[in-house]
Amino acid sequence: MSDYVLVLISATLVNHLCLQQQPTSQLRLHVLGLACALSIAPGLIGAHLLRWLVLDPWQIHDLSLFLLLPWLALLAFAVPWALTRLRPGWPVADLTGLLLCNATVLGLALEEAGNDTTWLSTLTKGLLAGGGLWLALALFADLRQRSAQADIPGALRGLPIELLGAGVMAMAFSGFNGLFAQ
Repeated sequence: MSDYVLVLISATLVNHLCLQQQPTSQLRLHVLGLACALSIAPGLIGAHLLRWLVLDPWQIHDLSLFLLLPWLALLAFAVPWALTRLRPGWPVADLTGLLLCNATVLGLALEEAGNDTTWLSTLTKGLLAGGGLWLALALFADLRQRSAQADIPGALRGLPIELLGAGVMAMAFSGFNGLFAQ
């Protein structure tokens, strides 16, 4: 479970730092969270299919990274395109680049390609990971908004306070470790 927390926090921090280049509206933040969630769930289902149809029958598990990358790149282009078709007013201009470098999707898809799990657990894991990433992005945006208005020493402004916040959130998320263990 702690590996999942580390992946979520690191991917959220990277996405958040990429979003810091411009002022981020709440709509853009939630569109990014939705796009990440929509790319994680099909990414894991595709990894499950890849393992079941290609990797297991041909015994080529070592090539799972090279076989997953085109699928995840296709998702990185398809999700913003689909969101543009559904809601033309949503800000999806540069989401493709953020989805291409999203480590959460790749890490969870590689893990799923190596595990023997059921379809339902794969879909559940994808939806929960996407929702967790969305929640972590919203928490980082709230942290940045609150720290901009708070009286913080100059040495802690910007990235240092965000890294401290990431550490506190990692400790909070690690409290869920073993919550669903049997």
